Amino acid sequence: MTVKDPFRRVLSQATQWYSILQVEVEKQVDGIIQQSWLLVKPTFKESVDPSPTASSPALKQESLSQGSCAEILVQHCPACFGSTLFGRPLDKGGDIHVAMDGNFHHQHCCSAGDCPPFYEPTYFIPKPQVDAIRQHIVCAHQHPSKSSWPVIPDEAIDQCEASYEAADGQKQKAAMDNFNDTGIMALICHHDIPLFFANIDMPGEQQKYNLALISHLFSLLPCQANVVVLYDVGCVLACSLSRVRCPLVFFCPSLNCSQFNILDQNITSRLCFATTAMHAYGHEWSCQLVYNPCLACGLGLSDGKGTERLWSRLIRLIGIECVSSVSSYYHAEM
Repeated sequence: MTVKDPFRRVLSQATQWYSILQVEVEKQVDGIIQQSWLLVKPTFKESVDPSPTASSPALKQESLSQGSCAEILVQHCPACFGSTLFGRPLDKGGDIHVAMDGNFHHQHCCSAGDCPPFYEPTYFIPKPQVDAIRQHIVCAHQHPSKSSWPVIPDEAIDQCEASYEAADGQKQKAAMDNFNDTGIMALICHHDIPLFFANIDMPGEQQKYNLALISHLFSLLPCQANVVVLYDVGCVLACSLSRVRCPLVFFCPSLNCSQFNILDQNITSRLCFATTAMHAYGHEWSCQLVYNPCLACGLGLSDGKGTERLWSRLIRLIGIECVSSVSSYYHAEM
């Protein structure tokens, strides 16, 4: 009887096991670094006192508060999330700038199937978490909307929504019969570093993906941090959350008046939207006056188009992701 050698396998399987070994080694190294950082963190805070002094009047005027972001955000981008002072007003640009965009080229075939899990995704938001946001949106829209004073005429918002495919959550951009994931939604920081992804499994860029990414980000930020989100149709998304939350209008007494209670009040009070610079000039003029990042105070050179550079770097993975198993798909992205 011939004994089959269990180690004699094709190169692809050997490569996969080697990749699994690399992931485990990186996990162990990260764990050791994290434990060491927890030991030296109190000493580090005592040696570097960030409290405002007489030599820093700007910090006194803004009355910043101490806090810290979750370690996963600090690891992604220390420049954006390594600070310990938060609370910069939104009319001065806020504390953190992020951008969102969807891509419908990164698809996954239904016929590719799945394999035993060998990698725990840290960048992708779980599907149950996204579905929970969708259910919350459905429940919120079943209640009558609250009356509020619109900053932009409803006609202008409707025109912006009709002009961009990203605002059409029902437009099917891929054959749902052949693909179980038709694209991905990305959230990046000001330095074009990817923070989190969400799989798009329904037609169009529905708002549940944006809100799931925003909600997940705020769960990892200190309660004083203010965030500016740049999105192609940020005006439409802002209208769904609040009639008056925008970069330029901060004097309105009803800032926190939400049309539908989709996101928690603690989030909407620290959140504002802007359109991306490239798409801003395709919006209505009344919309540009409020949401164009080039006209908003405090946004500087933030254009929100770092996602395009991210898609350019990930273009080689499109063919691999289409036929990979689900677990391998998550690993291929990273």
